[in-house]
Amino acid sequence: MTPSSQSDSKPVVDAEKTALEAASQPTEDVQEPTSSPAESQTFSLGQSWLYSAGALLAIYGLFASIDLLNIGFQSILGPQAEGLLTLASNPWLGLLLGILATALVQSSSIVTALLVALVAAGLPIATAIPMVMGANLGTTITNTLVSLGYMGNDDDFERGFAAATIHDCFNLIALFLFFPLELLLHPLQKLSQWLVAQSAAISFAPVNALVNFVSPVDWLTQPTRRLIIYGVNSLTGPWDSFLWVGTSVGGVMTSVTALGWLLKRWLDTPAKEAIYWVTGHGSSLGGLATGAGVTALLQSSSMTTSLMVPLAGAGLVTLTDIYPFVLGANVGTCITALIATLAVKSPVALQLALVHLSYNLLAVTIIYGIPPLRAVPLTMAQNIAATARRYRIVAVAYVIGLFFMVPFLARWLSFRLFA
Repeated sequence: MTPSSQSDSKPVVDAEKTALEAASQPTEDVQEPTSSPAESQTFSLGQSWLYSAGALLAIYGLFASIDLLNIGFQSILGPQAEGLLTLASNPWLGLLLGILATALVQSSSIVTALLVALVAAGLPIATAIPMVMGANLGTTITNTLVSLGYMGNDDDFERGFAAATIHDCFNLIALFLFFPLELLLHPLQKLSQWLVAQSAAISFAPVNALVNFVSPVDWLTQPTRRLIIYGVNSLTGPWDSFLWVGTSVGGVMTSVTALGWLLKRWLDTPAKEAIYWVTGHGSSLGGLATGAGVTALLQSSSMTTSLMVPLAGAGLVTLTDIYPFVLGANVGTCITALIATLAVKSPVALQLALVHLSYNLLAVTIIYGIPPLRAVPLTMAQNIAATARRYRIVAVAYVIGLFFMVPFLARWLSFRLFA
């Protein structure tokens, strides 16, 4: 009986195994075609369009918020800018006042245009040159403030803060190189005098239309600006300007956060190709030319460099990619002062605008053109960002100290020592 029972049970086990294998095979076949390729492609395409529309809206919000931030600071502190610029009793104080005035009004374009008007009205150009150098550094505060919107995420904050501070670091090195030389040998003043002499025979009539040129950013943000102005002006009391600044700061933080979130998810080929094109096709010269062209069109280096911060924070571009683009923005921002000279038509004012252009061109040529010097701003920005990642207070202290406390302290000391 036992053998027969064993022989009887074996076919049963084999049959069970065969049944199990047969049952499992159709299940695998059914699970493979979960969705058709057309359905998957349609979903990703729609999602890509959604992310791209959201990214464009966030970019518009960032530009509009920076525009409102500039206007808000001007309404609070702008009337003091001209007074600050006329207080320079020595080149060092002029340099620091240029930093402070630009940080207060959030725009080197406004300060340099104001300096052009002051020089045309009689301000000595030797006094104005250090102020232009200071304005070149003070304008970097905007993108540094934008990078603070990433303080909630370690990786994003380190990348974004490094992308912002590389602009500061480059301009600091340019100051260390050119400011002592200008005090001793006056190369920028002499070079600009020669350029004015060479340009005396050139007619500027064809370019006079640039005086009426309107930045596309101004045109696009005008509806938002008018709406906010209407809302703020309907309020009573002395706090309308502060409310304006608070609203714009909140807009910057919200736009940066939203743009970073969208860019992290919008990683399809069109987005990567667009960013690759914007940063100069991976070429240093391309990055310089693109940065200069975009900034000249927008008439604001703050807008151009601030847009790079979310891209870096999202990890879509590297610090090496951003570096030449930011330097191009440094050159492109000089167009505002050149346009201002067309309005005042003063040789001395033109000389100051050429000082601004020569200073930035020489700084890019020497610092970026010499490999050992080229690496210094990169290393500085990376070290500052790494420290700020560990200690957030370092980022806040950096902004307040570099752009406000040092100039205020220097101004106070100058009054005490030279009173």
